[in-house]
Amino acid sequence: MQKFYDKTDINAKKYLTGSSFIDYRTQPRAFKKFPTFFLSYDLDEFEELKFIKNIGKITASKTYGNVKVDLRANPSAGGLYPSEIYIQLRGIKSLVNGIYHYEALENRLTLIHELSNDGVEFYFEDKTQKKIIFLISNAYFRSAWKYEKRAIRYILLDSGHLLGSIYAALELENLPFNINFNFDKKSLNEDFSFDNFEAFYTSVFTQIHKELECKKLRTQIVNVCACDYQLKEKFIEEFYENSLKDDFPIVSNIEFLKGIKKEDLQKAIDTRRSIRAFKKEPISKEEFLFITKDIFEFAQKYEIEIYFINNNIKEMKKGLYKNVELQKEGDFKEIATKLGLNQKLSGDSAVTLFFTSKNSENIFYLYILSGFISQILYLRSTLLNISCSGLGAYFDDLSKEFLETSNNIFYLFTIGK
Repeated sequence: MQKFYDKTDINAKKYLTGSSFIDYRTQPRAFKKFPTFFLSYDLDEFEELKFIKNIGKITASKTYGNVKVDLRANPSAGGLYPSEIYIQLRGIKSLVNGIYHYEALENRLTLIHELSNDGVEFYFEDKTQKKIIFLISNAYFRSAWKYEKRAIRYILLDSGHLLGSIYAALELENLPFNINFNFDKKSLNEDFSFDNFEAFYTSVFTQIHKELECKKLRTQIVNVCACDYQLKEKFIEEFYENSLKDDFPIVSNIEFLKGIKKEDLQKAIDTRRSIRAFKKEPISKEEFLFITKDIFEFAQKYEIEIYFINNNIKEMKKGLYKNVELQKEGDFKEIATKLGLNQKLSGDSAVTLFFTSKNSENIFYLYILSGFISQILYLRSTLLNISCSGLGAYFDDLSKEFLETSNNIFYLFTIGK
């Protein structure tokens, strides 16, 4: 896996010589839509399912020139939104047991497969019927169109942010869940007729529905293009193929949002934004500790090491920290800006976090978890009216040099006012 990561790094030479022109008229469609003859249902008509719209709904719209941009509950690199969500539902009053495609822009579920004794559980080790299963897929060309090979990183981060949105939505309903990376992705992709242009990355499942084992999907899902046009990128397909391992632990017992009032969490979901510029104002140590509570411990459990540069947290020494331990004291605002590809956000923030790991075999999973953690940081910061933004573009080599680590750098995340 390391060879794929290395081929997508950004160094000074690539930064200065790389092409920067993008013809936005050629941007592929950022949402998948099934034909109108498929049955679809408005989420607001089902009390049990209203929470689903908190996963990817449009929370605001902005206009840049003649272009209208819809902002969703979950962020996405470049606003390209490569991820799709499929939801298998059982035992919902007045709704057919089936596999549904979630159409966030229209707040609807489209039935794409009616269940009998079959189900997606068949592709997991535990084949027992579950009440709700979320499957996250990605249509890679949406990101590759702009980011080319480096899109592999942004697709994984976007998947993690979407996982965080699913978690927040389930938390509003007090629904326990597990994140499960371990299933037969290859076979499930084939039975969903994805033809390699789209592929499943991870899943979330809730409580058991019935103690019955599921059979293989009895028919394949109809092939529907995830974009209005698509081009093959062999590098991304090879990366995905090399990531198909099923031995990553199930992630459970997550309590990052426990104790938060439902109305406050709902407001945070609705108002979360990626900031474009900070005012260079400080945050308090108390605010920083609230935002990052249990984050470092969770990350270390999965071999993710978080460094951070304290630019402007009051009552804490300025400098570079590794998992909350001060490594070197000093004012590193200018360095932080440089490492973040000269983006002012990383130097003007109160704190800039670096998600890293020495585990090169599990890059696929650890990248997704880095995005997941970052979504928690988004929501917690928003609760305090503190701004933040993720930075997926940075100098890989210079960041390693400054951090004095050989770890792979996954993500920069900025928090401030």
